[in-house]
Amino acid sequence: MNKEIRLFDDIQILSRGVYLQVGFELKLLDDTIIRSNEPEEVLSYTYEELGDRFIIPWRKFKGKLRRLVMEQQRYFGIATDCSLKDNLCLSCPACLLFGGTGETSKAKVNYNLLSRVLGETLISEDEVKDIKSYTANAVDEINLSTGQALMNILTVPAETKFIGIVTLRDPTPELTAILIDNLKRLNRIGASTREWGKCRVSIVGYNLHDRENISVYEIAKNGWPKDIFDKDIAKLNLPTDIEQCYRKVNEQFQRVIKEYLEK
Repeated sequence: MNKEIRLFDDIQILSRGVYLQVGFELKLLDDTIIRSNEPEEVLSYTYEELGDRFIIPWRKFKGKLRRLVMEQQRYFGIATDCSLKDNLCLSCPACLLFGGTGETSKAKVNYNLLSRVLGETLISEDEVKDIKSYTANAVDEINLSTGQALMNILTVPAETKFIGIVTLRDPTPELTAILIDNLKRLNRIGASTREWGKCRVSIVGYNLHDRENISVYEIAKNGWPKDIFDKDIAKLNLPTDIEQCYRKVNEQFQRVIKEYLEK
């Protein structure tokens, strides 16, 4: 592609083939429960070339990220009733970013929204060395006895670092600012976040191109690519007023929906 690649100024329905990939590192500040449906199983995966690594499936990370975006827009008084799973409005910034199906939403509209936020499994920087185990007991307040242990809780140890990439299709400055701001707001992950899973997300850099050029797997194997990855995200000149970002995206999206429904 010879044309200079840049962020778009407006929102359109059809994709225009620009992808912004934001690289980040998630560091656990506390032991964390990352597991599948089996309570005693910590999620890890054995790669042929990477060995055994802790993983965070994208669906788990995306669900948390979407809830943060929705939480923030409610604070600004936008789409205050929109919520997961069957109560999506399909007309707010969060629905524009993460998509939804009209037939199953509360709006019952005749259109669906593809997710503009694309992701992949987060992979730990280092191989699995330690899995911590805790025993959960219920203490009787009268005789102070615990009796039988309720369960064993297996956790990923604190200070484990994960590599992550989130991709935004057809990025505008406002959509990008909303996404990055909520990446930074993500400070708990996994199950039982009321007591586990404190974490910190740090933005490493970005890649803006006509395709997805980098992947978590390749970074875990070879490190962050220097030739196509820019660590100075300030070059994007993103707006800093997040509330105005939400309001501008909301106005643009309402205009797009109106034009679509009038056809």
